[in-house]
Amino acid sequence: MRLIRRLPARLLLGLLLVVLAAAPSLALTVQGRVVDAQGRPLAGAYLSDGVGIVATGPDGAFGLESQNGRVVALTAPPGHSAGLRWWWPAAEAARVGVFRLGAAPPQTPDRLRLVVVSDPHLYDAEAAPAWSGKLDPAVPMREWQRAAANMAAFGPSLVLALGDLAMDADHGGPEHARAQMALAARAAAMLPAPWRATPGNHDVRYTGGRVDSSLWREFLGPRRSLTFLGPVAVVLLDNPGLSTRPDGKPRTCGVLPDEALAWLKALLAMLPQDTPLLVGSHYPLASPLVGISPLRQGSLVRGPGPTGLALRDADQNAVQAMTLLAARPLVALVSGHLHAYNRSVLKGRATLRLWGAPALCGRWWQGDMDYGPLSFPPAYLRGELVRGAQGWSLDMGQVAVTPPEPSKP
Repeated sequence: MRLIRRLPARLLLGLLLVVLAAAPSLALTVQGRVVDAQGRPLAGAYLSDGVGIVATGPDGAFGLESQNGRVVALTAPPGHSAGLRWWWPAAEAARVGVFRLGAAPPQTPDRLRLVVVSDPHLYDAEAAPAWSGKLDPAVPMREWQRAAANMAAFGPSLVLALGDLAMDADHGGPEHARAQMALAARAAAMLPAPWRATPGNHDVRYTGGRVDSSLWREFLGPRRSLTFLGPVAVVLLDNPGLSTRPDGKPRTCGVLPDEALAWLKALLAMLPQDTPLLVGSHYPLASPLVGISPLRQGSLVRGPGPTGLALRDADQNAVQAMTLLAARPLVALVSGHLHAYNRSVLKGRATLRLWGAPALCGRWWQGDMDYGPLSFPPAYLRGELVRGAQGWSLDMGQVAVTPPEPSKP
């Protein structure tokens, strides 16, 4: 410190400039053009890094202010496909220049096939949770691969994975978390394309009192995204959050971060007012199960604001999100986390349709929630978005996954 004080001011300024020049710049601009399969400029494509979002104009050009560490996702307009590569680390996206889209596969205009899968809680021998040992570690991935093959045979136009692909990347050391997220990325690649995913509470880390999604971004890309299924805008929102229990100890819960709410607001301002929306998240924005009586143990966390308690298994910022969505044609809200298939219709000024996905893991590899004497079979949802006289609706049913045979002595 004494040596620094003795240095001339001009030399100190020079040293500071050298340090700043050597440090990697956080800010960067992603700009370029989006073209169709024939190389023609394409309007109506969206590019987002989860904070900002822009759309291409008639000349296909765009410019997005971003930062290192973010990922940039490309959303193809209806009738086009972004293909298997649809997101890039921001620094890489800044070097692409021209983003070429292909033609979307043929679809039945009024009936669009959809698969929703949630909470597989995957692990294997190299990424096993500390408590494992009661089940052959090859079972989760083997059953996942079998389920993915069944999904592919259905021929969906889109697959949504609503979180907790990893068994417990939120626990253990960094190496364990990295192994689980690498496994989650391999599992996602087995899904029939196109697929989109959003993280659950077991897919992120909780460090320093905040949610760390860096491993998700590294292996699986965007935490929040926009995709078009026909004319329906499918919006995935990330809401793993952190609060405290009534005794003041940290507790995970559902919370849409302010950044996600701002992104949703910006997105809705860009979409035509009559665009039908299907919104997915890990924690439900609303659900008939989070407030069941009596409450499950650990159901309460400190509520938003200065006082009060809230239900941890519902999103704490759902009111803000629903205020943004209220004036839009909302087809349905779909969610995971609760490990129980459910569907509800709430009647008010508008009709709100809620779908809760079952857990693919079920109780048989110990990933299920405790509902007392009730248990829900391992399953995923499949069905169709259907256009009728009153607009678009969602019709889905469970597809059960057969439990493995008991091990022979």
